Amino acid sequence: MRIGELARRAGTTMRTIRYYEERGLIEPARRTKGGFRLYQDEELRKLHLIRSLQVLDMPLAQVKAFFDERQRGRSAAEIAPALQGVLREHLQEMERRIAQYRAMQDSARETIEILDACRRCPHEPGPGVCRQCPVLTGRATIPLHMEAVIEAGRRDATTSLERCASDVGPRT
Repeated sequence: MRIGELARRAGTTMRTIRYYEERGLIEPARRTKGGFRLYQDEELRKLHLIRSLQVLDMPLAQVKAFFDERQRGRSAAEIAPALQGVLREHLQEMERRIAQYRAMQDSARETIEILDACRRCPHEPGPGVCRQCPVLTGRATIPLHMEAVIEAGRRDATTSLERCASDVGPRT
């Protein structure tokens, strides 16, 4: 198959395939007289594997090392321990990222909830006013997204903190 078809079937671009070829990850089976690259299904399988490993953030250098070991005739049993180690490291990294995404998700949800109360606030927003609002002071921490909202609205407050506290009231 030609490079365009390989790219389409692999869900990538011809440029990416050329890049992988330059890095020694894949290679065409042959070229036509006109210089067109022709690939076999094995390269398509490699592309799917490369993309799967990249989802795990495996560096291309490690992917290439794995392919090189296979090329040298080493068996899967010989390569397995090293690959398992790499995959375990990547699994830990994914778990760390998932925890970060969950924390950001919680922050966004909390901020949406707080902003619902802010929509009813009659006072000019500002860090001094907003940070004293009972909707925020009743929380253990201010969500990161809300911190960004408060800082983005930084300007002198023209209303009193007491009015904010009495007008907004406790959260329900």
